[in-house]
Amino acid sequence: MKKFALLALTVALATQAFSYDFTNKELALNNLNIDLKKEIREMMDKSDPSFLASPKGENKFHFLCYYTVESSMKAKGINVFPLQCFGSKAAIDAYGFPDIATSKAVKTNVAKYYYKLDIEIALLQMVNHSKAKISVKMILTPFRSPSIIPMEKIDVNVESEVALNEAFLEGFTANADEVKEGSLMWAICRASDKLSKIMVQK
Repeated sequence: MKKFALLALTVALATQAFSYDFTNKELALNNLNIDLKKEIREMMDKSDPSFLASPKGENKFHFLCYYTVESSMKAKGINVFPLQCFGSKAAIDAYGFPDIATSKAVKTNVAKYYYKLDIEIALLQMVNHSKAKISVKMILTPFRSPSIIPMEKIDVNVESEVALNEAFLEGFTANADEVKEGSLMWAICRASDKLSKIMVQK
């Protein structure tokens, strides 16, 4: 009986950790960090050597990674504020994203919730000369204003098989009508969708 009660409590706590619902809630990004592992960068360079060769390409990559997450959240009814919502109250990082400490962000009263977003893209293994298995990990750390104590982090990790050819960077280097399976963008979209689904579950 005690074991059953302990199990029930564990399940209840696990459910409670992700029981909040961000539908129609106001969220403002105060920090973005993208960790692009060396092996992935090398794969990108082989697909299109010019893409990350300039600051413009680096900026585009960071923006599109973030925009994919933002679009997924908005599609599920989350009220994500524009990156410029802090105005002059926030510093801007090298890629144009707000870079403001949570303690300062909550004092701006811009939104009811603030969040940090960490994205890690890494190589898991080479399948063969034309395919690889990669992981896209996203960690969203939300804060409820005016507290600077983070709420439960939302951590997702999606593994995808990608093609090592010109299609690898489709959606980044050129406009595409749809995100094709096997591209880097497809892997990022899968992780974004998984993250946003957790954010709106009740």
